[in-house]
Amino acid sequence: MRVRDSIKTWHVGFGLVLSLSLFVPLGCSLSESSRSSSDSSESSSDSSKSSSGGEKSAAYRDDIRDYTAAYVKSGGQVADFDRKIGELARARGITNWEDDLATYDGIGQGLGRAKVSAFELDAYAQNLAHGDPAKAQAIRTGYDVARQ
Repeated sequence: MRVRDSIKTWHVGFGLVLSLSLFVPLGCSLSESSRSSSDSSESSSDSSKSSSGGEKSAAYRDDIRDYTAAYVKSGGQVADFDRKIGELARARGITNWEDDLATYDGIGQGLGRAKVSAFELDAYAQNLAHGDPAKAQAIRTGYDVARQ
């Protein structure tokens, strides 16, 4: 019986690693856009303090949060995730979503709502932040906010 349990555990772990490996191409598919002088990257706490721009950023972050949670639960395609984030940004008037920390805060909140494990969080943060510590921290901060 213990051998069967070990095999089941191995299969679950292998399946998790395999599913997370699907996010590696996401890092390659996100385009690096040029930074504009009008980039208004705000953290979630800063966005709630500012006026109309903060409301727009908070609504955008909430859209990203809801979409990310649904995406994680449904196991959607990686290419669709990237495309949909861009669509949500355009709908809210966000022109440089790749560098807007509200994007990553929203992703983190969505991961928290989807109740991903700490291991999964690390994989998502690493792949979606593209080595940018500020983006990875925004994902982790958003996750922590959603888990409280």
